[in-house]
Amino acid sequence: MLKIGDFSALSKISIFMLRHYNEIGLLLPVHIDEFTGYRYYSEEQLPMANRIQALKNMGFGLSIIKDILSEYNHEDSLKRYLTLQAAQKQEEIETMQKQLLLLQTTIKGLDKSSSLSRFNIAIKELPKRYVISYRSTIAAYNQEGILWKELSENIGKQDVQFANPSYNIAIFHNEGFAEHEIDVEVQRAVVGNYRSTDIVKFKIVPVVTAATLTYKGGYIQLAEANEAIANWILENGYEFDGPIFNIYHVSPETEPDPDNLITEVCFPIRSK
Repeated sequence: MLKIGDFSALSKISIFMLRHYNEIGLLLPVHIDEFTGYRYYSEEQLPMANRIQALKNMGFGLSIIKDILSEYNHEDSLKRYLTLQAAQKQEEIETMQKQLLLLQTTIKGLDKSSSLSRFNIAIKELPKRYVISYRSTIAAYNQEGILWKELSENIGKQDVQFANPSYNIAIFHNEGFAEHEIDVEVQRAVVGNYRSTDIVKFKIVPVVTAATLTYKGGYIQLAEANEAIANWILENGYEFDGPIFNIYHVSPETEPDPDNLITEVCFPIRSK
């Protein structure tokens, strides 16, 4: 038998920790002198001590190590358990890498003088919605109001009730920037059942994940906002996953002052 000091030297586990292991039932001495209280260990316990140290180095806490040693007595079952843990660790590492990249690109973006800071870019999931939709082409981006007027006129014909929030959205279906024949769809979320016509359609819009930037001010800033999000997506390991769209939280419909408009620019994304 080995005294606790000798066992500590051989196992590279401090005496303090060996006493703690004993208290929690992780590694018990083979003998405790009833008169002196001295703890004695066996050379046969050294492999177990090494296994405890190995599991600690893998990042397991003592309570988990105790469960592992008691529940996974066979190498096959232990291998399956550790394989699952390794997969979880890999997932955590990938998440941490994404978070680190977000931090780094945000810091980089803050170094640039811009009213549309990348610090304001977030990843959001827009819920599934039932919408009224009107889609047509316009000659220039500043003619988008024509589409909203047409949608509004058709809303009144069926006494359509809006959802809350109503998600006033304009989707730009052209691939890339278009100078002419701009394919735009305007939508508002609604509640109830309605009849599609030759002009407006009622449909269910699926969930979409998007990188978004919300800003206050006029539409003259849209080009800068689009560029900021596009660069952010490329720098953070995502790729585009559908047509871009704007959510008009405060629009000219209720606010005449352009400086008070609130717009959320959205780029659907997916991980590479």
